[in-house]
Amino acid sequence: VIPVETGASSFRTEIPLEGEDNHETLREELDLLEELRDGAALREATLKQKIAKRHDKKVIKREFDVGTLVLRRNQKDSHEGKLAANWEGPYRVRAKTENDAYYLEDLHSKELPRPWNAEKLKQYYS
Repeated sequence: VIPVETGASSFRTEIPLEGEDNHETLREELDLLEELRDGAALREATLKQKIAKRHDKKVIKREFDVGTLVLRRNQKDSHEGKLAANWEGPYRVRAKTENDAYYLEDLHSKELPRPWNAEKLKQYYS
């Protein structure tokens, strides 16, 4: 294996400059460095936008009306193991908050104590 320092030559090592020529070349390289950084930042921003667009295309927006029956994702205990139910319910949507969280109640009108995020709920078809 050849070390990178000896295998790859650069402009400065091929044609060593002296005095004012060296300083001028270094200043030009510094100017080019700014352009390289700007180009890299632009490519990074473009890539982030593409990734966000691809992610947003696959996200499924879930909205439920008041009175809709839903299933709630089960909070599994460690002693139940992998055969525990993934979903529990059905529950009825009692109210919706402004940030897409839902207050639920069971079918006997007993209210659950806290709101649930829409990604933890799915529609129940009876």
